[in-house]
Amino acid sequence: MFGIVQSEILKVKHTFSMKLIFIAPFATLLLGYFLSGSSVQYAACNWWYTIIFPMTISIWCADIIKKEKNTKFQNILCLSTHLWKIWIGKNLAVIIFLFVTNFFMWIGCTVFGYFTTMNITPLNGIAGFMLLFLTCIWQVPFIIFISDKIGYLSAILLSLAGNILLFSIGCRENVFFINPYAIPARIVCPFFGIYPNGLLLENDSPLWNTDCILPAVIISLILAILILVISTILFSKRSNYHE
Repeated sequence: MFGIVQSEILKVKHTFSMKLIFIAPFATLLLGYFLSGSSVQYAACNWWYTIIFPMTISIWCADIIKKEKNTKFQNILCLSTHLWKIWIGKNLAVIIFLFVTNFFMWIGCTVFGYFTTMNITPLNGIAGFMLLFLTCIWQVPFIIFISDKIGYLSAILLSLAGNILLFSIGCRENVFFINPYAIPARIVCPFFGIYPNGLLLENDSPLWNTDCILPAVIISLILAILILVISTILFSKRSNYHE
C-alpha cells in the first residue's frame, strides 16, 4: 500500500495540486494580513476553514482521479493490482495532503502571530487545525467519487457549493453534528475564538464549550469510513480481476 500511495503522490508531484500544499496556507495568511493587519490570525483562520481549505480539498480530490478518467481507466485496469488498493491509495494520498497543509497553516499562523498579535496560541492553533483535518477527511472519498461520476469541474463546484452554503447551518445548535459540513466550523470555535462569520466569540458564548468535540470527531470519522468503504466497493466493480 505504501508503494501505491507513493505512486499517487508522484503523479501530481509537478502539478498545481502539489504546490497548493504550500501556496494555499501562504496565500491565506497574506490575505488575512492585508485585510486585518494585527488580527491576521483571526482573519486567516476564518478564510481558511470557510473557503480556501474546502476549495483546496476539492481540487486535490478531482485531480487525483483526473488522469485515470482521461484514459478511461485503462492505465490502471491493466495493472495486476486490485482496484480497491488503488482507490484506497488515492484517498490516503489526499489525506496526507490535508494533514501536511494544515500543519503548514499552523506554522505560518503561529509565525505571523509572533510578528503581529498572538490572538491564537500555538497550542490552540495546532488543536484547531488538526480538528479541521480530522473532521474533513470524509470529504476526500466523497469528492473523489463524485469527480469520477460527474467530472472534474462539476465535482469541484458541487463540493464548494456544499461547503460554502452548508458550513454554518446549525453550527450554533446542539444538533449541529447532523450536518457534517457544519462540524468543522463548530468545533474549531473554542480554539480560534471566532464565529464562523469571523466575529469574535463573546465570553459567555456557548460555542466555547468543548464537550461536543469528541463525539463530533467520532461521527466525522465514522462517516469517512462508511463513504470510503462504499466508494471502494463501487470502484472495484470496474474490474473482474482476481488473484
